[in-house]
Amino acid sequence: MLRIENLRKSFVLDKGEVRAVQNVSIEIAEGQFFTLLGPSGSGKSTTLRCIAGLEHPEDGEIHIGNECVFSAKRHILVPPEQRPIGMVFQSYAIWPHMDVFHNVAFPLLYGARGKKYSKVEVEKGVNEALAQVQMAGFAGRPATQLSGGQQQRVALARALVRKPKLLLLDEPLSNLDAKLREEMRVELKEVARNVGITTFFVTHDQTEALALSDKIGVIMSGELVEMGTPYQMYVRPKNKTVAEFLGTANSLKGKVVRTGDKGAVETELGAISVDLSKNDVNSNDTVYVVIRPEGLVCSHQRGAFGENCFEGTIKRSLFLGSFIDGEVTIKGKNFRALLSPHEVFQPGERVYVHVPADRCQVTR
Repeated sequence: MLRIENLRKSFVLDKGEVRAVQNVSIEIAEGQFFTLLGPSGSGKSTTLRCIAGLEHPEDGEIHIGNECVFSAKRHILVPPEQRPIGMVFQSYAIWPHMDVFHNVAFPLLYGARGKKYSKVEVEKGVNEALAQVQMAGFAGRPATQLSGGQQQRVALARALVRKPKLLLLDEPLSNLDAKLREEMRVELKEVARNVGITTFFVTHDQTEALALSDKIGVIMSGELVEMGTPYQMYVRPKNKTVAEFLGTANSLKGKVVRTGDKGAVETELGAISVDLSKNDVNSNDTVYVVIRPEGLVCSHQRGAFGENCFEGTIKRSLFLGSFIDGEVTIKGKNFRALLSPHEVFQPGERVYVHVPADRCQVTR
């Protein structure tokens, strides 16, 4: 539904040229919720602004549905107001001198040139959009009397009122407090699913990306590093930098000593058994073994632990209710671990640390 091919955008500043987006290619299916995730300055918002027509790329193509809205080679540049999009900005951009109705109606009253809506059509469109975001009955409310969450809903209703093919969201939750942000994550996903709209979401927040997305793309320094489902990106990342950016990760550098489903990587802790049947690696390749904190199993007894079992010492133990945020030292190297609250772990105590092979991921 959305297809971006070899998109490139640069800015010329006093300090020289900044390559904000470098040959980015993305394809999103109809109705899919896609998140472009990256740190500040990575090029994620510039990519979204290029899709919206607010920035003019130097190269590449952008297709929305069956329509090409930008092509450098074919000299196509469809103006923003003529693209089949709705957009929610980080600041919401709510008009303070208007009530809710006129804020939502704005695209219908002053949007695409040549398109006129009757009063009845405007009222129907606004009421439908407000109902979709659970703001029915708020049409007459002045914008200055809205909470942060209500402003976000109004901005979303305004983006949906023209029934666009593509919804663009530029970090719309970043201005909300933690509790409201969590509530709005759930609501935003439900609205997108109920409307059935294809969504392009930009954020630096890993939790938002994992919670909302059907598919995630990680962008860094203008380059799309990796794409996949939330599960693939978190549990089975192919890139060490992506693994560390998407959450806390313990990593061990090593060399492949055996390939296949009974593979092994020699590390500073010793040989770690891991399934390498789906990895494109050869013997003697330098790789990283990545283990999430929740993947480590710590116990006072060695028990039935076989392979990948190491002796360690509890360095830190912070009780947080449903789990213990711990740190374990193994052969002089510290590992973050989420420990069971049903066992008592004290700093300085010796433990056995098991690293199940199926919880290890090998990256470059």
